Amino acid sequence: MSKHPNHPSTMPTRVLYLDLDGTVRHGKDEMGRFVNNSSDVRVFDVVPKILQWYRSNGWRIIGITNQGGVSLGIISYEDCRAAIMETQRQSGNAFDTIAVCIHHPDAKNPEMAVCWCRKPRIGLIVEACSALARKTGECYPPHLALLVGDRPEDRKCAENAGVRFMDAKEWRDGGWRDDS
Repeated sequence: MSKHPNHPSTMPTRVLYLDLDGTVRHGKDEMGRFVNNSSDVRVFDVVPKILQWYRSNGWRIIGITNQGGVSLGIISYEDCRAAIMETQRQSGNAFDTIAVCIHHPDAKNPEMAVCWCRKPRIGLIVEACSALARKTGECYPPHLALLVGDRPEDRKCAENAGVRFMDAKEWRDGGWRDDS
């Protein structure tokens, strides 16, 4: 019996969901300013090595990041996109995809103030893994996934999605070695 070409594989694939700011890259510079353009991006030194380990062990890697500064007018969409691309470059191009929520509850435009994707909601996970599954034919069961982040909304997002959670500092300090 052959599978329909759009039917996900029965072979489950593990996924590493990563917050970006404070997890993969430094969230703020020495002056306390957030990452606002590509020149602000500084990936933690150990991250490319960790991501290489996950890739070599068959994991998919998906970035999920709240970037509400776009809807607040602090950063342009183009600068946000350039910072995401620079993060991908400094990470050794390890990400399969990076999903971005540009909404913020304090946005003046009501359409930018409400969404289903801003963490702790699960929209970024659902959208990113659905798009990747369509592209690869794989399936990504939540019980085989790990979400790494540094903020309460990251932990809550993992909980809401039924995904294991690990604190970013623990992960960067070697906790990833215990997650095989």
